[in-house]
Amino acid sequence: MTDQLKEHHFDHESNQVMLSEGGRKLVVQSVRDEFTVTIAHRSLGRNVAYGELLYLDAPGPDPPAWKEPPNKPFRTWW
Repeated sequence: MTDQLKEHHFDHESNQVMLSEGGRKLVVQSVRDEFTVTIAHRSLGRNVAYGELLYLDAPGPDPPAWKEPPNKPFRTWW
C-alpha cells in the first residue's frame, strides 16, 4: 500500500499529516483486500481468510473452568 499512496492523497492545509478522502478510500480498500487473503489453517484443515481468523480467535463468554480448557490464542506458524 505504501507505494500506492501519493502526495495528492494527503491534505496539507492544517500543518498535520492527514489523508484526503481519496487517500482514506485507498487505505480502507487495501485493508479489505488484505482481509480476503487466505491461508491454510492447520487445525481446521481448510483455507481461512485473515478476516475469519479474527472472528475465530475472538473469545466468547468464558465457560466455567471445569467444563472446557482455556482459550488458546492463535499463533502464526509462517
